Amino acid sequence: MRTVQVYIEGQRLDLFDDEQINVTSTQQNVQDISKVFTDFSQSFSVPASPTNNEIFHHFYENDIGDFNDVNTLFDFNIRRNANIEIDYTPFRTGKISLEKAEVKNNQAYSYQITFYGDLVSLKDKFSNDKLQDLTYLNFLNHTYTPTEVKNRIIDGATEYKIRYPLIFDRNVTYNDAGANDLNSTAGAVRYNELFPAIQLKQMLAAITSKYNVAFSGTFLGSKTFTNAFLLCQNSESFAFKTAPVLANMGSPFKLPSNNNTSLNAEDFFNTTTDTLTLSQYNSSATFPSVTPSGGVYGTGIHKVIPMVLNVSTTGVTYYVDIYINGQYHITMGGSGNTALQPLQFNNLSLTNPLELQFFVRAESTINLDLYIQYSQINSYTTTNAFDIGSVETVTNYFRVIAPYTITAEISVLNYLPDMTVESFFSGILRMFNLTCYPIDSDIFQIEPLSEWYAKGAVLDITEHTDIESINVDRVKLYKNVEFKYEESESATNKIFKDLTGTEYGNTSINFDYDGGDFKVEVPFENMMMQKFVGTNLQIGETLNTDGNSYVPKPMILYMYDKLSANYKFNEGGGTITSQTDYMPFGQDLIDTNVNYTLNFDAEISTLLDAIVPNTLFSLYYQPYLSNLFNLKNRETTVKTNLPISLLTSLELNDRLIIRDKRYTINDMKSNLTTGEVRFTLLNDFTDVISQGGNEPIEPLFPSLGAQCLDVRILFPNGAVSATVTTPNAGVTITPSTLTTDGTVNVCIPANTDTLQQIVTEDDADNINTEDFIRLRTEEGEVAIYTLLVTYTFANGSTAANQIFIQQQP
Repeated sequence: MRTVQVYIEGQRLDLFDDEQINVTSTQQNVQDISKVFTDFSQSFSVPASPTNNEIFHHFYENDIGDFNDVNTLFDFNIRRNANIEIDYTPFRTGKISLEKAEVKNNQAYSYQITFYGDLVSLKDKFSNDKLQDLTYLNFLNHTYTPTEVKNRIIDGATEYKIRYPLIFDRNVTYNDAGANDLNSTAGAVRYNELFPAIQLKQMLAAITSKYNVAFSGTFLGSKTFTNAFLLCQNSESFAFKTAPVLANMGSPFKLPSNNNTSLNAEDFFNTTTDTLTLSQYNSSATFPSVTPSGGVYGTGIHKVIPMVLNVSTTGVTYYVDIYINGQYHITMGGSGNTALQPLQFNNLSLTNPLELQFFVRAESTINLDLYIQYSQINSYTTTNAFDIGSVETVTNYFRVIAPYTITAEISVLNYLPDMTVESFFSGILRMFNLTCYPIDSDIFQIEPLSEWYAKGAVLDITEHTDIESINVDRVKLYKNVEFKYEESESATNKIFKDLTGTEYGNTSINFDYDGGDFKVEVPFENMMMQKFVGTNLQIGETLNTDGNSYVPKPMILYMYDKLSANYKFNEGGGTITSQTDYMPFGQDLIDTNVNYTLNFDAEISTLLDAIVPNTLFSLYYQPYLSNLFNLKNRETTVKTNLPISLLTSLELNDRLIIRDKRYTINDMKSNLTTGEVRFTLLNDFTDVISQGGNEPIEPLFPSLGAQCLDVRILFPNGAVSATVTTPNAGVTITPSTLTTDGTVNVCIPANTDTLQQIVTEDDADNINTEDFIRLRTEEGEVAIYTLLVTYTFANGSTAANQIFIQQQP
């Protein structure tokens, strides 16, 4: 038997001598390919020993501690940081949840607990927070001017974190001289009608900031991710709102009518953190001077009244956003001088202090003063002979005045869709079939599943396998697998569905199997764009089939490279300018001369007028499904007894060899006390980096000019360094050595062996086919550059892999 050590926040639990601890581990399961899983254990019991009683705060007794003293209470609803060791060798980190306690003969006997992997802790952090709670995004605010908006439409050289896609809430036309003709003065693009869009990588940065976590992975730096944007639209039409500004709690004061002269406004208004803190008060201590002989106090309340005064422009609407303990609570709006809606809290309900922050924004530049009045109010009932039953009220008043100058800065927080952080994050994982797993405390690696599998080591476990108990089953596959977006109200989408019978961009794969249906659904809309005939100008319209505008569901868009297009731009004040290019938004992306799409199906691109085969399905799901649906695949169940060194170092993407066959791990169930591990395995027919297989990233296809490319280098499990070299002259690699997943910059010379057009004898014109395709000679060859990646592993062994750059003629 092995000894197992279980720790909660660094404190070791006492365990029963004969308690079996089982942990199930899986990353992505054949039965639910749209989910990323984690480690979890079956619930197990630990004794109610003095050590465990202290760790679990005597859970079996609910009257321990003063209910009115929050410092003596413990919240058992929160999972606690934990780690498991086997013979003092680290095995897993995660969270432990206390489920229940068992009492025998009026004595505490045991506690039942469950262990969860780190990914569950990430979901716990998100709770029910909305995207609007990601206040880090205020750091991305920019001055809202016509020039700034225009630059974020046409400038392809600057990496703007916020862009303005050409998506309209009106039925725009082109060159028809109508009222909505984008190439006319009357119908020009208005700078103040476009909603902003924000890079997905900035959304991850905001999640990192709020929850004190970190995300890594080379995919997050690739163009297929950095050029993906979230459309920030939560209303039918755009209306400018300034960025929110935090109220300054400087110079608070108490009003003369205060009952308690010993209390100061600074006791509640924090001038450093700009917060108003409400805490449970003791009535007799808070209102000492009026306590009647024999009087009885009520429960008491806290009352907060925001007031807006000295407004510079009475016609401008302003908003006051109130956050409590860092979470959005309520928005109050108004115009002119007014008292806003009061907030009221029962004193006894404040078992935990509340920290309030006040943010002000407006629909235009404005000056105003925000008065925040905080009152502690209580009542008492007299019991003396002269005034029996009389009810009196006593109050303490405190106030702060926060002067504001609201400038014309825009914040995407005003326009983010109504969506939870968890739904957004999990939706992105499903969209790109990304796996997310912890690599350190609160540090998570994110990468496409196919790349994660390709990084697995190959381990022969034949000697540790009970070869007499191997079960080989048919893989239980689905009859139909469907990949779909949320249904769009867009008229173009409805027309497409009427014509084709399916939603734009969705796909389904049918098999002649007896399984059920399975759907991979993402919580985003996939609005079909429109391109004007004879132009490169692509736009979107949030209009339904009745011609009315609608609020789209959360929408992810790709930004294509700059294209030429003529249209007019209305900068306001009667200024109309002519524009000749823009950054298209829609489903399409180009990276190193290869086109990609956000569609699951290989649709005809609305921008490129051609089918784009590099779909979300083909890139991120097909590699896994091709292996899964291989007719030679079987589901194999084996029992093993792995040495501790192997069990604690085994990764879920490692490939296992048993006799002459190689497998991927569907799940593993480990009995930590006996050492038995039961694997459910699938046959593996894919490449592995460390075995010299093909690099999971597609070959690069740059154009003929001299240029530098960013090439992602993935590390197989167990590798400690990688050296990148090339036999090709004129190629430089920086850096040439890495110690973890990363990117190297590869500079290649120009390809001078170019294709030549066939021209007329007098060299005056090109010779074309009858379909007007220019004829070319057979001259010109692809220049192929080879990158040799040599990995060194912790045990001193090495392995090599190749990456090819195919430069077009």
